[in-house]
Amino acid sequence: MGLFLTLLYILTAYLGPETLWGPLYEFHIEIILATLALAASIPRIQESKIFTIPQTFALLGMCVAVFCSMVMTGWLGSITPALLGFIPNAFTFFLVVVNFRTKRHLQLLALTFFVISGYTILRGYAALRAGDYLNPYLMPQGSEDGGYFYRLRGMAFINDPNDFAQVMVSLIPCMFFFWKKGNLPFNVLFVLAPVSWLVFGMYLTHSRGGIVALLAVVLFASRRKIGTIPAAIIAGGLFAITSVLGWSGGRDVSMEAGAGRMEAWAVGIDLLKSHPIFGVGFSRFSEYFYITAHNTVVVCAAELGMFGLFWWVMFILPTIRDAMVCTVEQNTEPVEDDTFSYERATGVRRNFQAPMKWQGMQPAFAEKGSTAVLMEDSSLSDEAKIPLHLLMGSGEQESLPKEEIHRLARLMLVSIVGYFVAGWFLSRAYIMTLFIYGAMVQVIYAMALSAGIAPPRMRAFKVVQYSALGSVGLILLVYLMLRFQHLTAH
Repeated sequence: MGLFLTLLYILTAYLGPETLWGPLYEFHIEIILATLALAASIPRIQESKIFTIPQTFALLGMCVAVFCSMVMTGWLGSITPALLGFIPNAFTFFLVVVNFRTKRHLQLLALTFFVISGYTILRGYAALRAGDYLNPYLMPQGSEDGGYFYRLRGMAFINDPNDFAQVMVSLIPCMFFFWKKGNLPFNVLFVLAPVSWLVFGMYLTHSRGGIVALLAVVLFASRRKIGTIPAAIIAGGLFAITSVLGWSGGRDVSMEAGAGRMEAWAVGIDLLKSHPIFGVGFSRFSEYFYITAHNTVVVCAAELGMFGLFWWVMFILPTIRDAMVCTVEQNTEPVEDDTFSYERATGVRRNFQAPMKWQGMQPAFAEKGSTAVLMEDSSLSDEAKIPLHLLMGSGEQESLPKEEIHRLARLMLVSIVGYFVAGWFLSRAYIMTLFIYGAMVQVIYAMALSAGIAPPRMRAFKVVQYSALGSVGLILLVYLMLRFQHLTAH
């Protein structure tokens, strides 16, 4: 039930309560769904080990950063709206980690995103064909020749064409969760056709950042198969095709064309200089400049300060690391060696080593309270007793081949690359999509840990150290890009 309610909550958040529920939206149906999903998830919280994940503490830290940023504005009445603007987005991370366990669960989540995207594309394209330019799924955009063209957008979280393009470009790799090797008809119908529809939807958004992100996805996804140089050539060819098709709506895709955005970055850096610790306040960047920051890092640093940026990086860095370590073979004890250990089962280190060979064994169990003991090894101490539910696995767990876990992790990593490349040109540091993708990585990482093909989580000290260095490094990168743009503009 928790999984179903989570999917329904996400569907409502992206399509909009008015779209999905009609007149019922007046009863704050999204809050009701969130409450029901939380209630249904409570029995699974302990089993999910949510409080052993660094990203959990990062999100709690970001809540504190949002609170502090609004306190420092002196307007205490703004604290509650700010927290209500952040918490529902971050809340999805916990719901997904707690309720999603298997590949099929990930497929259901990807399918939900495709339903959202596919429905929005259909509505926008129908309006465009009918000449219904006042339709809420279309946004007018001034062209360089003084005219107008119309861009596809969605509702709620994706009511900006660039935001919608970011969702679609990062969803494309996830559609390959459905890929079945050697089954061409199935793959054409349920993978390639949906991907084509998403690419068409991206074209209708005319998002320049979406173009760059799509090329990055193609480059990153294909370089492992064909090499970096051929992949770069393919990406370059696709860029030429998008130019011919008028993907950007006639606007240039260049640093000069983005001069206004670079000016917004400069304003963001100035705001960080004047409010270095807690920033100018959550979602208040637009009060200092006529457009948003158009950069995820800049908007987070300017609004929440270095304190908030630290926690944001603390969410991102372990997420990327966990995805990366699941893509390659690790020097850990593999499942096919038929070896089992308490540490792998529980994630808790003990001062003993008790690997047990399972090959050719039909182990019997004697339960003592909530503990199951292997009868074949009577020498095990009380500390070595393994909880039965961890040894046997719950009914919802599945054992995937390690190659499949590696594949899912690579797809998720490509998805994250697409998301952040698009996010480099967008001010979307706290949206629900980011936290859902972070949770999806944790689902895959949990599979890899269970299969014994992933190393343990990063130590807390390393997470803190790298997050501090990463937050400073990102600001330095933005500053260097601004200096380069300034030098080349003269």
